[in-house]
Amino acid sequence: MGMDAHARQKGCTSVMTQYKAIATLTWKFNSEKGHGESLEQAKRQLDQILETNPHGHDFDGFCVQVDLAKMKDRKRLIHLGIFELEEVFPYVTLEDVKRDYQVGEKNYQVRMNSDRYHVFKNNHHCVSCNVAGSKMILDMNPGDHSPHFNMYAEESGRLVLMTKDHILAKSKGGTDDLNNFQTMCCTCNNLKGAYDLTLDQCRDLRRLFDNGDKLPRKELRDLINRKREEMALGNVAKEQHDNSTGHSQSSA
Repeated sequence: MGMDAHARQKGCTSVMTQYKAIATLTWKFNSEKGHGESLEQAKRQLDQILETNPHGHDFDGFCVQVDLAKMKDRKRLIHLGIFELEEVFPYVTLEDVKRDYQVGEKNYQVRMNSDRYHVFKNNHHCVSCNVAGSKMILDMNPGDHSPHFNMYAEESGRLVLMTKDHILAKSKGGTDDLNNFQTMCCTCNNLKGAYDLTLDQCRDLRRLFDNGDKLPRKELRDLINRKREEMALGNVAKEQHDNSTGHSQSSA
């Protein structure tokens, strides 16, 4: 009896493992103050985030370290003026000519032979999600001497940049000819990425991206990446099968 009790007692003995928990919090804020005062401001913000003072045996060695990293200035696109599609498309040309557009009291000369303009004039809807470009905004990149037009759609109260996309990917031998371009919003184009996907597959990815199931952001991103990879691999396998079948038939 004594041995059994001792054995049972010995079997219940657990070995404690010590772990070090490390958490990282990152946020951005603007401040006109110097580094030292901004650092104190960040510490006060952290106190508000934590709203607690962990102590006791379970928090042995607990400490909080705060430092600042200066963000690089992002060169943002400058919106100069908004124009209707009808104020731009009739003047799109293959010739290397410029046209005057006035914003306020300032006059800008805009080159009118961009491939994008021709693509957007031919179709101002995204071929994937069908969102429609509704306005042309005269934009200027910081450091540039002349502006250019971008076409934007409006979706849920925000501007969505419209882009030109290759129909046949350049990796598949596609060219930069106008007949190999299609209009696609930047959301769908980013979802497509450098993968060779069909429009139906792009639409499937867009439906996932719209997140009707309200998935957490990381889970949604992982799901989209996994689905896109599966689609691309399936397309490669289908192409190889089709090529193999065609070669067999021609040999026969």
